[in-house]
Order: sequence, then C-alpha cells, then structure tokens
Amino acid sequence: MSEKDMAKAFGPVRLVGTLDDLNFYMSADGNIARVKGKTGNTKKSFRENPIFTPVKEHSKDFGRCAKKGAVFRRLVKPFYDCAKDGSIAGRSHQLLHAIIKEDTAHERGQRQLHIGLRSAAALDFLVGFEGNKGRPLVKVLKRKVVFNWIRREINLKTIHPLRHLDWPDEATHVHLQLAISNWNCEADTFETSYSNAIVLSKEAGLTKLAFEQEALENKDLWLAFIHIRFSSRLYNSVKVLPNRWNTTTLIGCRWGE
Repeated sequence: MSEKDMAKAFGPVRLVGTLDDLNFYMSADGNIARVKGKTGNTKKSFRENPIFTPVKEHSKDFGRCAKKGAVFRRLVKPFYDCAKDGSIAGRSHQLLHAIIKEDTAHERGQRQLHIGLRSAAALDFLVGFEGNKGRPLVKVLKRKVVFNWIRREINLKTIHPLRHLDWPDEATHVHLQLAISNWNCEADTFETSYSNAIVLSKEAGLTKLAFEQEALENKDLWLAFIHIRFSSRLYNSVKVLPNRWNTTTLIGCRWGE
C-alpha cells in the first residue's frame, strides 16, 4: 500500500477499528489511518480460476480427515477425557491427512482414508499417537510396552510404581488400563473393549499386572491403547489429577482377521 493510501490520525482520541473505508490501528509510527485494501479475489474467481484448484483439492482431503478425526478421538473417549492437550484435534487431523495421502488409487481431493489405511506405512503412522504430547508414554512409564494381539495383553507382567513411573508431586495413586477398539473407518462405526482398571498406591512395591481384556467381534482395524492417570487421595476422597499429568497412547494396531 502506498503512502497516499495511509495517513496519521491526530487528536486527543486514539482510534482503532474500521470506519467506512478507513482502517485505524496503532503502530510504532503512531495512530495510522489507511484505506481498506482490495484483494482482487472474488467468490467467482476462486470458483472458476484453475490456479485455486490445488487449494480446493487439499481442502477436500483435509476436511474429510477432520470428520474422520472426530470419530478417531471417540474411540477411547473416556481415556482422552482424562489425558489430552489442546492440540489433540489438530494433531489427529494432521496424522490422518498423512495417512489419506497413502491412497494412490484416487486423485487429490478424492482420496479416501479407509484406502490409505491399507498401506504398509499407515499402521506405523498410527502407533505412538499421544493424547497428551506433554506426557508421552516413554516419559511416564520407564519400561518399554509391547502389545500382544494373540493374548490381548502387554508384555509387562509386573510393575514397581515408584521405580517405573514418573510421578507428579501431589499424586498418591496411579490408574492403569488398556483398551482395544475396532474401527470401521469407511462406515464411521466402532466398538471398544476396556480392560479392568488397576489402581496402585505410590508405595505399593513390586506388583503383578493382571489385565482382563475381552475379544473383539468385528474384524476391521484394531487399535490398542494404554491409559495411565494419576490421582491424589485424602481420607476417602480421590481426586484425579488434571489432564496435563496423564497419558493415553496408541500402542498397537493391526487389521482383524
């Protein structure tokens, strides 16, 4: 914008905002008034000009991923309700957008997530997704976790709460739980089987882990999650710590047989 399109505003009152075709704002040079600029783009040009085609195609793919992402976050909603950060929606959309690009059977703008999920890379993209990126599983649990699909259990048979977990200062107890979801991405349906929750005190010592997990009936995409949340207990009152201290991690996925 040229100097002739802007000017300084003088007077006892400082103006900020829009008045007809003038925009008022504060800058290092003082109170500035300028004529509103014209973008040169209209709805008609955006619709008809081929230069905007890649943008529209990208928007279609990303919009499709946003809708699928809402379902993805509901797979283990009770877990995410206790362990997520403010970026989980954006990160899940970004994850699914990376997966939809694996659909090479369709052009950009027409790609389908359920086809992209069939690629070899897609399952690797999914494993390790964190509900709370500030408390990833590797930071909270100091032992490697592997999910066994045949036995529907993790490799850890015992845990020493004080040694193996990163405890928030005010926490006195930890809750550990597993879940398996069957996700039909094409139909936007799912079922989730939750294990029993194991609750241990900080001073429990070496303890056996005995999760009971039911088998899934449907044979779509299976995803396994681990959930770790901390709480503080005073007398008979238990208070779950805020989301920022807790963890929900996708630890395994495979296609049902």
